[in-house]
Amino acid sequence: MDMQKLLYENLKDIKDYWVKTSVEGITRNTDLIWSEVELQYKILRDKIASDEEKIAYEKIINEVIKGVIHSVLVMIDGGDKLADHYLIDLIEQKTRKSIKENGALHEAFYEYLLDVEE
Repeated sequence: MDMQKLLYENLKDIKDYWVKTSVEGITRNTDLIWSEVELQYKILRDKIASDEEKIAYEKIINEVIKGVIHSVLVMIDGGDKLADHYLIDLIEQKTRKSIKENGALHEAFYEYLLDVEE
């Protein structure tokens, strides 16, 4: 399977996990042992109560996480201020091939999400 596609699938799985976990965090009686901001989740539980509010929260969290992933991929692609100092790459360990070989990761990641998400 294509290395980039595997990367994007894994990044999407990570995004989806944390969106789901965050939404569960604002649900009453959810164990927040994993969180370092348990008090803040409890505050939001009282503010985000209706289904409409929970959906809005979920969409916001999803967008933020997508944005963070996109920004990290821009950095890896050499498109931010880090490139003024040095360039980084993602190399598949066995083949020693760059995952960036087939183009910009950040652009292809958004294309991947458009294909697989509703």
